[in-house]
Amino acid sequence: MSKKRTPDDRTVGDDYDDPTSVGDDYAGDEPGDGARLGGAEPGDDGDRAGGDEPDGDDGRLLDRRGYLKLAGTAAAAVAAGSAGATAAEGTTRHGIAFDRVLDAVDDLGLDPSGTEPVNGRLDDALTEGTLVRFPEGDYLFDGEFEVDADRVGVLGEGDVRFVPETGYTGFLFNYDPVPDDVLIENVDVDMRADGTTTGIRLRCRSRFHIEDVEFLGRGLTDNSGQVSAFLLGITDEDGRGVLRDAVAKKGSRVDGYAGGNGRIGVWVGWTNKGTVRIEGCDFREFGNNGTYSSRTPGQVEIVDSYFLNNNASNVRIGGEGSYVENCTVEVDFEKYTGPEIEDTGSGFGMRGVQVEQGVQLEGAESIPAGAAVRDCELVARNAPNGIALVNVSPQGRSLSVENTRIRTDVDGMWAVRRGRPGAIDWREWQETPPEPHWVRLEDVSITGSASGREAVRIVGADGSVVRNCCVHQSGSSRDGINFVDSDDGVVEDSTIDVTGTEVTFENSTASTSSITREGSCPLPDPEPASSGSTSDSEETEDTTTDETDDTTDDDAPTGPDGGLELVIDGGHTSDRIAYAFATDGTVDPGPRANENDEIDGASVEGQVEGGIDSFWVTGEFTAFEVDGDAEVRLDGDPVDPAELVVEETESETEESDGETDESSDETGESDGETDESSDDTEDSPSADDGDATDDGSTDDDTTDEASDAQTLVVDGSATYDRIDYSFTVDGSVAPGDRANESDEIDGSTVTGLVEGGIDSYEVAGAFTAFEIGADAEVRLDGEPVDPDELVSTARLVEVDGSHTSDRLAYTFGTDGTVEPGDRANESDAIDGATVTGQVEGGIDSYEVTGEFTNFQTDGDPVVRVDGERVDPDALDADADDLPHELVVVGDGAEASYLVETTGAVAKRDGGWGAEAADAADGAVASGTVADDRDTFGFSGDVVRMRVDGDASLTFRR
Repeated sequence: MSKKRTPDDRTVGDDYDDPTSVGDDYAGDEPGDGARLGGAEPGDDGDRAGGDEPDGDDGRLLDRRGYLKLAGTAAAAVAAGSAGATAAEGTTRHGIAFDRVLDAVDDLGLDPSGTEPVNGRLDDALTEGTLVRFPEGDYLFDGEFEVDADRVGVLGEGDVRFVPETGYTGFLFNYDPVPDDVLIENVDVDMRADGTTTGIRLRCRSRFHIEDVEFLGRGLTDNSGQVSAFLLGITDEDGRGVLRDAVAKKGSRVDGYAGGNGRIGVWVGWTNKGTVRIEGCDFREFGNNGTYSSRTPGQVEIVDSYFLNNNASNVRIGGEGSYVENCTVEVDFEKYTGPEIEDTGSGFGMRGVQVEQGVQLEGAESIPAGAAVRDCELVARNAPNGIALVNVSPQGRSLSVENTRIRTDVDGMWAVRRGRPGAIDWREWQETPPEPHWVRLEDVSITGSASGREAVRIVGADGSVVRNCCVHQSGSSRDGINFVDSDDGVVEDSTIDVTGTEVTFENSTASTSSITREGSCPLPDPEPASSGSTSDSEETEDTTTDETDDTTDDDAPTGPDGGLELVIDGGHTSDRIAYAFATDGTVDPGPRANENDEIDGASVEGQVEGGIDSFWVTGEFTAFEVDGDAEVRLDGDPVDPAELVVEETESETEESDGETDESSDETGESDGETDESSDDTEDSPSADDGDATDDGSTDDDTTDEASDAQTLVVDGSATYDRIDYSFTVDGSVAPGDRANESDEIDGSTVTGLVEGGIDSYEVAGAFTAFEIGADAEVRLDGEPVDPDELVSTARLVEVDGSHTSDRLAYTFGTDGTVEPGDRANESDAIDGATVTGQVEGGIDSYEVTGEFTNFQTDGDPVVRVDGERVDPDALDADADDLPHELVVVGDGAEASYLVETTGAVAKRDGGWGAEAADAADGAVASGTVADDRDTFGFSGDVVRMRVDGDASLTFRR
């Protein structure tokens, strides 16, 4: 992702981006000598309400409170022994004109040691037109500080920390009533003390500017109604507020949704009528959205920012004029650094970007349509419950997504979803938002290994378009584009390479043209934008290099002189970890370099503190030391620093082995071997069989297991592309004579890669899984084999009711075959590929092939597939058709029924499905039932039902 700052297209004042530090322009040796700042002329303050003013004065009569403030300031100066200090004259910073600049220590006598509270004196001093400069230090706040004057600001110079009292759980800054032209810049908010959570609430009339503010510590206090980090708003439709380079890497508990009352990164709500710009920020692990900025009649611009693991949405925006641009969003709970997650049932519908225009007040006008996402990188690797990386809610209107790369590896998680437009259940007075409801994707790449559902789901969205897009989803049963109740759609000039169906329609119409399965899709590069963090600023490492599509090595980043990327990752801890290394080649700063680390020729000394450093390196490592528990990666693979250091004799030995691939030499891999005799060696028995006699017999010491072993070869020597693979057997795996120590054998599962070379293993038993990312040749005992044909497709399905004496009924079906297992019960019925049975204190088992078409249970049996416990609902393919289920159960004698809904009904398949004589017509289900059951899916609400005879109706939602 480009790190070039997205231009702020609406500048406020001539020096909106003036970077001049206030302290840099003092002319004298001592602060407070009366020198001019920034070259501003008295009276040239840009105040929109003021006219010409006398030099050296703000030209206004002081009210009583202002007079008392000035008196208090003078008293503070005398008390501090600095009566001779004189406030510097005015300056303009970020478009805000200040009449005077006061030094917090020399002029106001504030305590920089964090012992004495600053609230009282700071309140007295911060009158209209005043900027208070804070020298380096800690400043204690003993409660909320009210901002109640125009053109005021606080500016830290150096390492400045504002520290609330231990146990404080309110706002650090709050507004009263609605000030204007407020600046907060270059301060850390230190809430690391136990039970302490705070935030900044600022609503201004036409302008505020907040920059370089970092929250230190995690908001862990009461998860109900927590104080959010920032609550912002502009009341003037033409006004503009900026939040720039704000950082909160430990927002709160990620499971702290608290029914919508948890801590938020940035809230922009209904009182905002202007534009709020969120720029260059870094928000992570908030329990209730990274930014909740969708329910505002104003505009929100979110640019150049990074978001990680914010629950339930990382970013939320509304309508016209609001957009997300050049941002990185990640969902990866392996990177979560907070307390143990206790509750994944509250709010855990993880989304990347959420679009909605829900009105906050009953009777308010709908927010205009027109939200946009462009030039973004969105990645979901691991989540307890993934919804979509781009999600348009029922209260959302139109959305355009352009030039954006999306990757999801979370099964069942959509890349893009347009929810059915409609009212929100818990706000019944909210009407369906007016049209348009379309979604338009252009130049969007969707990759990843997610299985199930479809990559893009578009519901109730007439006029939607997918153009010049690329979809490559390698997970099983994954469809491409799904239109539901949407007309006049367009899919054109796109690559759609999925394991399911490219484009599907449900009560929809769309034109399709120039659709192909050929081509490669660009991968996301989830590199966080620079955040200006005061801690080690690098965030989380990009691990997208294991993508198994057709992308070539030409797409991978490379450093100067073709170097490999070395990463030192301390993101899992806040401890300071020092390191040093040297090579006999070259070292250059990498994409995650830290300017504080020292590169001296080919030697480096540095440290990480809760972040990541990276370098481009060539040659062999001659030294490497790490003082702490950092993870070191070379070219994306974890490595042991001690094993990176190559002694001269080892280097000579490696050269004698015939390795010629430079990249293999650098990583110590054997994948680059080019010995012409290698094929003969690979195809022969392993080295353990070297004593075989001419008739093929082996030594008497050879075990039965060894005699059953076969030599598996993964041959990537035909290409220098990186080829990832993994396989599992139900027996044993041991390294072969061409094994690579960097490949991982975990029990009977292997994960590895070849890059211009060959790997080999000794395997015993049947293959239960085999995945390979490209067209490498696979040989078993010298014979080429198809990896797909190696895998036994039959799975063992167990329905376990041994934990109760209750009778638990079940039914399931597949699109393959079903055979009785070793725990089969002859009273259970197998009809083709459909099973109907029951357990009563015991276990039933079956051997099945194919995908499940449905799976339904009564009660709570434990269901296992190949020994792994699964949720039957997750196996029930029919459950995705309609959101609710109607079950009609007979009691012996024939009974008739009729059920009418406000939505649609459809028959369910399988042993409990409705029969041919039963009907699902539009919104009405009807039929007869005796000693069996009929099942339907339905949407909407039930408005009428009738039963003639003995039968029960059950509704499952």
